[in-house]
Amino acid sequence: MGYTYVMSDIHGMAHLLRAMLEKIGFSGEDRLYILGDMIDRGPDPAGVMDLVAVHENITALRGNHEDTFAQWYESTPPEERTGYFYNTWDVLQNDPVKRERIPEYVSWMKRLPLYKKVKMDGSCYLMAHASTEESMRMWKRKDNFLWDTSFIERGTGVPAYISIVGHVPTFILRGYPDEPATIWRSPNGRIIDVDCGAAFPSRGGRLGCLCLETGEEFYQMEA
Repeated sequence: MGYTYVMSDIHGMAHLLRAMLEKIGFSGEDRLYILGDMIDRGPDPAGVMDLVAVHENITALRGNHEDTFAQWYESTPPEERTGYFYNTWDVLQNDPVKRERIPEYVSWMKRLPLYKKVKMDGSCYLMAHASTEESMRMWKRKDNFLWDTSFIERGTGVPAYISIVGHVPTFILRGYPDEPATIWRSPNGRIIDVDCGAAFPSRGGRLGCLCLETGEEFYQMEA
């Protein structure tokens, strides 16, 4: 029997992702959900995407960074594709092999789902990058899934569900403490934020990972 893991906001830190998979002993019997923002900031966005894409038992959701990059790429004429907000474009452009695969990466980002519902062991989970509320509405607005920080700020969640999100590093929610970042839970237990700020080691950020079956928390930070 395998385990179910959740993490988010890896932000190009492929080395931390590889180390985390080794730490948890990730196998073909396990399932991993990554709640978006796999690119930008860190040094190896392609490494994260390539690793995720080749594993059938890893389900990635779309974050605001994937959505923004794909929109920028498709709406910008080729001769004007310079000066992107973050480093993903430059990193991919500077590698001849990765440069040729940019259309493939963009197509992959566009296909990523916005949310996921998971039922297991008597609990119902809603997963999305920033907010899960839209998943319960008939007319679903993309931007709320990707950007809505008020969902965490209100802290009420969605009744009868446990929502798991990222987007807001947990060290921000805790007021920038001196200790390393940890996974955050709302007082009523309906919201879990697993974004521990992997790309912000100077703030105590590290990659966080939650096992749904056991409740165990795993962390991987820069050496």
